[in-house]
Amino acid sequence: MSIFNPEMAYDEKYYLSLCKRKLEEKFSFGNGHGYTQKDLEQLANYIEEQTGNYISLSTLKRVWKNDFKTGPQVATLNALVQVLGYANWQDFKLENKEADVVQTERNFSGSKSKWLVYALLSLVVVMVFTFFFFKKESSVRINGPIEFSANKTLSRGVPNTFIFKYDLSNVEADSFFIQQTWNGYHRVKIDPEKKVFSATYYESGYHRARLLANDKIIATQPVHILSEGWEPHVYYNESDDRFIDFKGESFVRDGVLHLPKDLLVKRKLDTSRHFMSRISHSEDYRVSSNDFTFSTRIKLDRVQEANCPAMAVLLITTENIFKVGLVRKGCETGADYKLGEIYRSGRDNDLAKLGVDVYDWNDIRVEVKGKKAVIYINDEPAYTENFEEELGNIMGLSYIFEGAGSIDSARLYDGKGRLAFEDGF
Repeated sequence: MSIFNPEMAYDEKYYLSLCKRKLEEKFSFGNGHGYTQKDLEQLANYIEEQTGNYISLSTLKRVWKNDFKTGPQVATLNALVQVLGYANWQDFKLENKEADVVQTERNFSGSKSKWLVYALLSLVVVMVFTFFFFKKESSVRINGPIEFSANKTLSRGVPNTFIFKYDLSNVEADSFFIQQTWNGYHRVKIDPEKKVFSATYYESGYHRARLLANDKIIATQPVHILSEGWEPHVYYNESDDRFIDFKGESFVRDGVLHLPKDLLVKRKLDTSRHFMSRISHSEDYRVSSNDFTFSTRIKLDRVQEANCPAMAVLLITTENIFKVGLVRKGCETGADYKLGEIYRSGRDNDLAKLGVDVYDWNDIRVEVKGKKAVIYINDEPAYTENFEEELGNIMGLSYIFEGAGSIDSARLYDGKGRLAFEDGF
């Protein structure tokens, strides 16, 4: 009897399998020989920092082991495909609908004995890996204080080199690493007998560098690269480290910051491909995330067409982010917002008010008073949340557009109503 009796259950399992395979290929899981716990840890870090969505390591393990009765939550699926460059899970399925579903069903079919053998072999592999992983992590011994500091060679701007200084004389482990950003693939092995490691950063922003013994984080260090004004970058895929920058170019025209098509062509962007743009400004605004008001006016540009185009505004703090994600009307399942530790997805929440005409100007305002946050869309209150965590000061502003977008204004006020940052272009 087929293991995919309900048609919908079959479709979801097929697409989940395809999604995992694409992630494994993109991030080179296990160097082509299956995934490891380290791979999943790095993916979890990447998803949280890149999309603002937190997916626990245990959830990712269940995804890769197919350990679900009814399948992963839609919010989990959305986050997984977003790092592949898709707007949401539905968009991923639509884009990959032409795949050979019939052949996949046959691949999943077979005798019960065949699947029993596979299950037993998988169980043995997992048990062996788990044994050696925890044995390795438990071998880390800390016998005294750990020194870890960072200093940049330029006061602001990129490229910018950070000089990390460390002292591991009180730590016993098999290997040591410095991870420069949230991205686990920026992890570099270091010599415990030395004291200095240098790394060059090519994008401004606020990061938390990590010092690791084996796979255990033993110290962190803030890394804040101040931008020289607004900094646009364009990616074919949001998870791609390679990007097109616009240094030396003028991208403010007629009182609006945007990347017109002639400028994109000049920088040799293939506009026939799906791409995303990120426009950031990073500064110490000296504004607490407990009490502030941020307002901005944005829209998407018609450089490329998508089924469900989206755009988002992010405020990066020393500990977390605030995010408001808008989508075209009718695509509200792809909308979301994040206010500190609180995350809401359009898949399992009514986020109809985040569905807008994305190609027209939209006013977004986030007001926070005593950790009570209110999101306004076009001057109408949309959603209210009370967060609890201490998120620190606001250290960066970032806009993400599917394709290209325009920014008409950005203003940040502190809790007393004083203007901390303004740009009307």
